[in-house]
Amino acid sequence: MQYLFRDHSEKKLRRWARRLKFFRFFRALGGHANDGDSLDVSFVYKEPAQLDTFLADLGVGLVKFDALPPQPVPGVAYQGDVFLQFPSLIDDTSWQQPGQCNITGIEVFIWCHAGVVKISLHDGYAVSEQNVRDAAVIEKLLARVGLERIDPPADSRHYFCP
Repeated sequence: MQYLFRDHSEKKLRRWARRLKFFRFFRALGGHANDGDSLDVSFVYKEPAQLDTFLADLGVGLVKFDALPPQPVPGVAYQGDVFLQFPSLIDDTSWQQPGQCNITGIEVFIWCHAGVVKISLHDGYAVSEQNVRDAAVIEKLLARVGLERIDPPADSRHYFCP
């Protein structure tokens, strides 16, 4: 438990949790994982059309390729700059992952995988008071979506869900 409250006290996390309806605080694994703390929310989608509507309702446009773009071949080594030229695609589509994007001018990270869309907010490797305020703004839009929310956003004991 001490690890969970290293950067933010339990009291502060409880205050944030009371202010937020959907987003949950995630305490980074840290170390070699090179991840950071975040506020996360996840939703289930059954088909790409549901995801498309969900993201459009949030004002997030998808890059949709007419044909499947070239993808890295498993087992083949690529230079870093070459590898970065391959677009990351959403499963079972020819659509590019949203990744870093904006919802109502708020920078978020969105990733879609295995029928789950996850939205994350953070300041570098940390969560700030501004992130909590931004999450509250985004939650007003999320309250109107028709997808089922996953709570906690992923199967991890690193989520603070009082």
